[in-house]
Amino acid sequence: MPYSDKDLEQYAELLIRLGVNLQPGQSLTIRTEPIHRDFALVLASAAYDAGAKFVSFEYSDMRLQSIRVRKSSEQELEWLPTYFGAMAQERKDDSWAAISLVGEEDPSLPAQLDPNKLRILQTAEYRAMMPWRSAMMEMKQQWNVAALPTPAWAQKVFPKLEAGEALPRFWEEIRRIIRLDADDPLAAWQEHLGNLAAARSTLQSKHVQALHFLDPEPGPDGKPSTDLTIGLTDRPHWAGGNSGLGTEGDENSQGEKDSGALETPVFLPNIPTEELFTTPHRLRVNGWMRTSRPSFPFRREVAEVTFRFEDGCIVDFSAGEGQEVYEQFFAVEGTRYLGEVALVDVSSPIFQSGLTYYNTLFDENAACHVAFGQAYPIGLEGGAELSAEELFEAGVNSSDLHLDVMIGTATLDVTGHLSDGGELEIMRQGRYTPAVLA
Repeated sequence: MPYSDKDLEQYAELLIRLGVNLQPGQSLTIRTEPIHRDFALVLASAAYDAGAKFVSFEYSDMRLQSIRVRKSSEQELEWLPTYFGAMAQERKDDSWAAISLVGEEDPSLPAQLDPNKLRILQTAEYRAMMPWRSAMMEMKQQWNVAALPTPAWAQKVFPKLEAGEALPRFWEEIRRIIRLDADDPLAAWQEHLGNLAAARSTLQSKHVQALHFLDPEPGPDGKPSTDLTIGLTDRPHWAGGNSGLGTEGDENSQGEKDSGALETPVFLPNIPTEELFTTPHRLRVNGWMRTSRPSFPFRREVAEVTFRFEDGCIVDFSAGEGQEVYEQFFAVEGTRYLGEVALVDVSSPIFQSGLTYYNTLFDENAACHVAFGQAYPIGLEGGAELSAEELFEAGVNSSDLHLDVMIGTATLDVTGHLSDGGELEIMRQGRYTPAVLA
C-alpha cells in the first residue's frame, strides 16, 4: 500500500483525538468496507489508547448488498432483523461515538443495481437505525467521516495513470488535503479551524436571513446556471469545522455562552472539512440551480442536474441519464425540500486540486452545496432540544434520507439578505469577501 505506518498512526490519532474527540470510557463503532480492515485496526488501537471502553467494527460490504438487491424481492428488502433497532437504541443510550471510513472497493457496483430496490434497502436501513442516527444529526453524539483510497477509486480519479501509479498519487493528494504533510498535523488543523470559526462568527453576528446564489455562467437554456434564493429559519445558527458543535462552541445570538449548550464534546464531523453550514426554512426556497459536480443518490453517480424550486419544493428537474435515479430518490417523503445549505470557498485545497473525486466527502468540501432531505436541527438556535413537531413547525425539514448536491464554482456569487433589510456580499467569484473574513 502507498502509505507508511507513520502515516496511518498520525491519521488514526487525528480521527480519534480531533475527529470524534473520543472520551475515556466511551465506546466507538467503526463502519468500513472490508478493504479498510488494516486501518480500522490501527484506529481501534488508537481508540483504546485514548481510553475507549469498547470498539466494534461494522462492515459495510457493497458486494454483499448487491447480491441481496439482485436476488431479493422488494418486500424482502424492507425487512431487517430487530437487533438493528436494539443496537441503535443502545448506542444512543450509551453515547457511542462513530467513525465511517469511505472509499469503495468497487465504485461501479451501485450503477449496476435497480435504483428502486436501492431506495427500499437504504430507506429500511435508515429507519432501523433512526434512534442513533437522530442523535448524531442533532450533534448530541460524536461522529466523523473520513476516507482511504482504493485502487478502483484512485483509477477513477486519475484515469490517465497506470493502475500502479494511481493509488500512490491519490494517497499523496489525500495526505495533503487532510494536512498529514504538515510538521504538526494537529496544529495545522487547529489553525484551519480557527479561520473557519472567524468566518462563521461574521455570518452569525450579521443575522443573515436569506442567501442568494447567482452563477452567471450560462446553462443549456442560456440562463444563469444558478439563480437561487434560500431563506433560512427565523433563528439561524451557523456551524463549521468544529465551531458551533458541542459544549465549547455553542453560543447564543448575542455571542454569549449558552447555559443550555449540548453536553457533547466538541468534535469534527468530517475530515477533510472546509464548509460553513446552516439549515434552510423548508418553504423559503425559490429559483433554480445546476450541479457543478456529480451527486450520488443511492450511491449512483449522476452528473449535470438542474432543479427548479417553488416555495421550497422541487417542482421540476432534469438529470439526463440519471433521471430515473432521482425519480426514485424524490419518491421518499421530504426529499423534495432542502435540509442544509453550505458555503465553501474555492481556495479550498480540494477545489484547487482541479480534481473531481466522485465522493461526497471530498466533493462537498470543494464547493458550495445544498442537501435534500433530513435537516440538521442545530441549524436552528436551540433546535437540538426541540421535538420533531416543533422543528417542523419552525421550518426544519424531515426525511429518511439526506443527500448533498454541489453547486459551487469559481464564478458563483453569494449575497446575504440581513434581518435589518441590508445586504452582505458573502462570496464573489467563489471566494469569501473581506467583509466576511474581517
